[in-house]
Amino acid sequence: MRRTTKKNSAALTTRGTIKKTDLSQNGDKLSLVIDDQKKREEKLFPLQINKKTVIYVEEDKLNTFYAEKARKKLKLETDE
Repeated sequence: MRRTTKKNSAALTTRGTIKKTDLSQNGDKLSLVIDDQKKREEKLFPLQINKKTVIYVEEDKLNTFYAEKARKKLKLETDE
């Protein structure tokens, strides 16, 4: 039995896992998705949480207060 969650979503297998779509068949749609993602990322800036972790945030959240809040949320320790 093959089910879908939404009209354009990936198909669910009988185990309930998501079957990945074939990118070679959806080349035009893929380029549109990539363009949309690039537009969203234009508004984001990198914020370093520790030596290994960098997250992308909006410009108004680009401060040490938000970095500390993200560290607590992600349960990361500071590298000092």
